[in-house]
Amino acid sequence: MANSRDFTGKNRKFTGTKGIVTPKGTTGERVGAESGELRFNTTTQLMEYYDGTTWKPIDAPPTISNITTNDAIGTGTVFNADGSTLFQITINGGNFSVGCTVQFIGNTGTTYSAGSVNRVSASQITCNTIAGMGTSDDPYDVRVTNTSGLSATLDDAFSYNAPPVFVTAAGSLGNVFNSQTISGSTFDASATDAEGNTITYSIVSGSLPGSGLTLSSSTGLITGTLSGNPAGGVYVFTVRASTTEGTTDRQFSISVIIIPAGGTIVNAGDVNVHTFNSSGSFSTTSTVPVDVLVVGGGGGGAGAFAGGGGAGGVVYATSKSISPGTYTITVGEGGLGGLGWQQINQMRGNTGDDSVAFSLTAKGGGGGGSFDYQYNPSANSDQTARPGGSGGGGGSAQTQMSSNYQGAPSNQPSFAGATSYGNAGGNGNFPEGNNYNGGGGGGAGGAGGNGTPGSPGQSNCGPGGAGQAFSITGSSVTYAGGGGASTQGNGFGTGGSGGGGNGTQTSTAAQSGGTNLGGGGGAGGYNAPSGSRLGGSGGKGVVIVKYNISALT
Repeated sequence: MANSRDFTGKNRKFTGTKGIVTPKGTTGERVGAESGELRFNTTTQLMEYYDGTTWKPIDAPPTISNITTNDAIGTGTVFNADGSTLFQITINGGNFSVGCTVQFIGNTGTTYSAGSVNRVSASQITCNTIAGMGTSDDPYDVRVTNTSGLSATLDDAFSYNAPPVFVTAAGSLGNVFNSQTISGSTFDASATDAEGNTITYSIVSGSLPGSGLTLSSSTGLITGTLSGNPAGGVYVFTVRASTTEGTTDRQFSISVIIIPAGGTIVNAGDVNVHTFNSSGSFSTTSTVPVDVLVVGGGGGGAGAFAGGGGAGGVVYATSKSISPGTYTITVGEGGLGGLGWQQINQMRGNTGDDSVAFSLTAKGGGGGGSFDYQYNPSANSDQTARPGGSGGGGGSAQTQMSSNYQGAPSNQPSFAGATSYGNAGGNGNFPEGNNYNGGGGGGAGGAGGNGTPGSPGQSNCGPGGAGQAFSITGSSVTYAGGGGASTQGNGFGTGGSGGGGNGTQTSTAAQSGGTNLGGGGGAGGYNAPSGSRLGGSGGKGVVIVKYNISALT
């Protein structure tokens, strides 16, 4: 009986369920002697035939059902276009031949050969995207081509998604100080997304300073009121902007500035003003240029128809550099006014105390000179006007030879980088009749007025010298006016602008100098009860410090 596979035997029909086994071998084992030869190529895993010139594969086209990816950042078949990450793509389908190739075809027609192509099996291929692919060619087709030249294409198989882009450059977002409220886009850590995907924000390393400041997970803005007294310095943190298709990180920082302490602080936008109405300390952890006004305590007025007290001296400096540290601030008290009539050697006003800040000294105002009660100049040195930041006004004397009626000079020193203010007190007079007219105390802006002789019943008392105006607090304020003089007759000398006290002509006590203005006290009148203090006391001084918060470092 002939073999069923013997084509030359009598049984010439294919029967049974078993396939016919054809010759097989590798590509290198081909013979190709006669056209029409048929064989199975174990190298290509395809049937092939010889056409007399070359071997041609017998193949069906491949099929692509879908792709999957290893993209841990994106979702499905949308990749994060960070410009460098190469993503692995798994192509699922069928009839993938050994040696098949994979191409990615961009929307512009540009063709990219896949990298790392690996035919896992006839139904699965793995490959990689390559550098240079991105959103500009979205979406991409995937084409698999068998060695036979037959191919399959999956249209719009995948695309790229640009990651969020931060709107603010990396680095410092700015400065904040304790209790400061940050609002709006002052601290902006937001980003934009080209595809309009929803962005979520979070801090992935570092932290915001103190407490009270928060990063909005939906807007990327940092707002709130800084609290918790965090230490000064730079706080570094990393913000992550995330969408379902990609993420971007950026490092930012916020600097905490410690506001200087001391005195009463008034804030106006970027400007802080510290006012010291009493002695204290100014502390700063930053190097900061300040404007500083220092006003000494005013001098007291004399106690009996004599000279007004001199105003405290004034020193004003701008852009004075203050290094980190704690500085003692001394605010001078005003000098007491003199006692009334016949209180020998106690009728003159007392000198005010100095005010000191940052090595700048404003001298206390000089006490006003009193009436020459003993008539003997050598025995009444304690009754002459005293020098000071501004000098006290001269008293009145019995004789023209007496030195008691001379106004005192200013002893306010000068300082480099600052301007000093102080003027002499006015002279008293030797009388015509019984009109003993004293001189006004000196002021920061001008000298005290002289007392002049006058007919009985007339007042020719010297007025106090004018003070000096400064706008360091934000509005113009006049400081350090001299005290007005007094007379035995009618009338009195008026105090100078800036806190100078008025004199008096009666047994009523004279007006004291303006508190925290450094004004000189007015001089007392006549007929005071024994031991009473008629001279007005000098006004207490003041120290004011101003700086721009933005200048703190």
